[in-house]
Amino acid sequence: MKKHIVISGGGIAGLTAAKFLAKQGHRITVLERALSFNKSGFLISLKSFGVKIMDELGLTSELFGESSPSEFVNFRESDDTVIQKISYEKMNENIERSILITRGGLHHVLYESVKNEVEIKFSSSIQELIVQGQQTNIVLGDGSILAADLLIVSEGLRSSTRENHFRHCQLEDFNVLYMGGRLKGKHSYKVGTFNIYIDVNKMLSVYPIAAEEIAIQCYVHNTSDDLAAIKNTADKLLLESFKGYSPDTVSLLDRFVDKGLMFVDKMGMVNAPKLVQGNAVLLGDAGYCPTALSGMGASLSIYGAKALAHFIQQNTGDLKSACNSYDNLMQPIIQKFQGNARNNAASFIPDNEEKLKQFVQSFRAASEPDLHRIMTDPIVLNDNQLHFKADH
Repeated sequence: MKKHIVISGGGIAGLTAAKFLAKQGHRITVLERALSFNKSGFLISLKSFGVKIMDELGLTSELFGESSPSEFVNFRESDDTVIQKISYEKMNENIERSILITRGGLHHVLYESVKNEVEIKFSSSIQELIVQGQQTNIVLGDGSILAADLLIVSEGLRSSTRENHFRHCQLEDFNVLYMGGRLKGKHSYKVGTFNIYIDVNKMLSVYPIAAEEIAIQCYVHNTSDDLAAIKNTADKLLLESFKGYSPDTVSLLDRFVDKGLMFVDKMGMVNAPKLVQGNAVLLGDAGYCPTALSGMGASLSIYGAKALAHFIQQNTGDLKSACNSYDNLMQPIIQKFQGNARNNAASFIPDNEEKLKQFVQSFRAASEPDLHRIMTDPIVLNDNQLHFKADH
């Protein structure tokens, strides 16, 4: 029995779910508050099982067409001293090759693959939910009503639908500010070789992704919860945070502030003890954002979308049971990746000089097997999870 499934949020998680569920023959409506989609966005690394799932959808070649080369990463101290140089080829020997791509590029690939298979309603958002037995009436902002057998909420970290209808969820503030984006123009950096600067209460990453384009990402400890005020002073904060760095780095950040495209946000993640509420289910960042500090946000969104579609296909006649199976599978995986995010924040953004010194010494002394374990063990799933079997 085919269902009408409404997906609120046309991001990576929502469009991946739409792709899988449309292939099963369900009628899919995607609600997207934006006026249209574009290819802008900050840089992400799609890794491990995320790449494998995209390959199953036949989208790998399109992804590589949108991607940037990634060969080496140098972890550095603030004075440019190298802590460790890591080869991506060596790190990825036993897992899927990671793909460096903008969030907008990944989103574009998904959108182009699914736009003719599902209905996408732009400028649409949920005003109210009215549950009537096995059906949910979704009242939109314009007053129109959609009747759905299932609502998938994939609206992102600050989902209003989650806040209104999943009262048991809490948003965990990492007290870390993200500032990142891209700068077009000629530069002297080697394309494909990245530099990540580790420092007290901050981290800066410089990614030369093309001959005339650099991506920049930085994380700075910040306890303010006034995001609007932070955005108004982000340029000043960025320059102030790294003013003591090398002249080349300071000059790069000056140019980025002057002519680059910057995104600013506070890092956080959702603690949701239950991903299912009535005829609605949380997916992606709306339900378990592990923050960019986990390095696996995009892959986890893609995996969650496939897992939910898997259980719906297994149990189309009982969508609530399908969603509960999805919830049971996801909870330990969520805990794993959210734990990784907390550990990475503590390691790569140490909060005092002593912790920084300890990190630099231990990371510099790490052997190649140790580095492989540090870099790849946290981003893999076990065989049961890869086959959608919950651990008991």
